[in-house]
Amino acid sequence: MMSALTQIFAFPLFVADLAWQAAGFSRAVFMQAATSPAAQTAAILIAFLAGVSEMLGQSVVLVINRVPLYRFLLSLAYTGATYVVTAITWTLSAFALAPLTRVGLLEMANIAGVAGVVSLAFAPRLLGVFSIAPYFGIALGNVLEVWAMALAIFGLSAGIGLPLPAAAICGGTGWLTAYLARGFLSRALRKPLRKLRIMISGSSLERTPQQIIDDMMDVINRARQA
Repeated sequence: MMSALTQIFAFPLFVADLAWQAAGFSRAVFMQAATSPAAQTAAILIAFLAGVSEMLGQSVVLVINRVPLYRFLLSLAYTGATYVVTAITWTLSAFALAPLTRVGLLEMANIAGVAGVVSLAFAPRLLGVFSIAPYFGIALGNVLEVWAMALAIFGLSAGIGLPLPAAAICGGTGWLTAYLARGFLSRALRKPLRKLRIMISGSSLERTPQQIIDDMMDVINRARQA
């Protein structure tokens, strides 16, 4: 029984430790993400949880309005999945750009390692839930973005062994490609994506931090008046 419980809690603790050390630019952790299947699985989970964290802020209004639990959970899973897709796009972009650097080549055998490193770079974005805060929330979101990009560059160098200039090109441009692709698809598929979000969560979930706070206050005031 104790052995089973130990195994159940071991993986979440492993994930938390990886995220903590990755956020601190640990060379050993990124080397682990580049070579260990267990670490790569944990890294993908970190990217997923980063999306969940961001959506938790948007979902506050759903909770206050007592939406069904399944809608709340689906909205979290939806955003978590989009973060995993972003990590995959970032990985593929790094592969596409590597030959152009002429000093850092990636082989298909490296794809799991690169995906692990890039996904692990999402560790700071586990703090995305705090981006709903008014006044500094947007600035915090920008800091987390830059932090993640810096970690990806560091990880590609420390974990994969790319020379720093090649890592900077692959990591930085890969981040930009993933960001632009996400923005382009969000605009190009705005209507179907909005319908999908509404179908999943009952809301378009397109509120700014201040609007979320205002919505929360409106709900609280209506509850007091009832």
